Amino acid sequence: MDYKAEVFMVQYPLVTRFVYHAVYYRELHLAYCSASLESEFWTHTIDAHILQSVVYWCMVFGKQGCNRTHWKHLSETESESLQCSFRRRLFEETDLSPERWTEYWQSITKFRNEYAAHRELQIKCKVPKLDTALNVAYFYDRWIREVISPDVFDDPYLQELATALIKKIKPLIESLIQVTKTYNQETKPFA
Repeated sequence: MDYKAEVFMVQYPLVTRFVYHAVYYRELHLAYCSASLESEFWTHTIDAHILQSVVYWCMVFGKQGCNRTHWKHLSETESESLQCSFRRRLFEETDLSPERWTEYWQSITKFRNEYAAHRELQIKCKVPKLDTALNVAYFYDRWIREVISPDVFDDPYLQELATALIKKIKPLIESLIQVTKTYNQETKPFA
């Protein structure tokens, strides 16, 4: 495949950063809810990760328009073939159908457009679940390695990266949750 290396060199790290922020969001949110905490610090930190993850995901999978990092801009000479390959394989390798893809894509780009990157006066969008976005990122990772072949890179697959990241951050999050609980108990005003 004739691909633009300069697009790939920016695009792949954006997808990687999405995975980091999505994993951080999910693990922090889960731990925070399980601990029944009330903390501005945790709320703002968790919010920052969901917002950043959605923005990064949309840089590659959102509207293509003038966004030069969109996956459709990987090739000028084989753009149609590239798009057909992406869609066909996405629907074969994930639980997405064209209709589910469109529905999900609209929900996440709406969240980005109306809340994460811009702000509407009345918010009518829901926080997207990131399972589908992560599955799209994992699919992209497998697909892009074939697109750039015979070129290769040594980075681990994004799904492996996410699994390792979860193992690495769980003990840290548990420790920070405990510190927060202790801090909250020590700083409560006397009744």
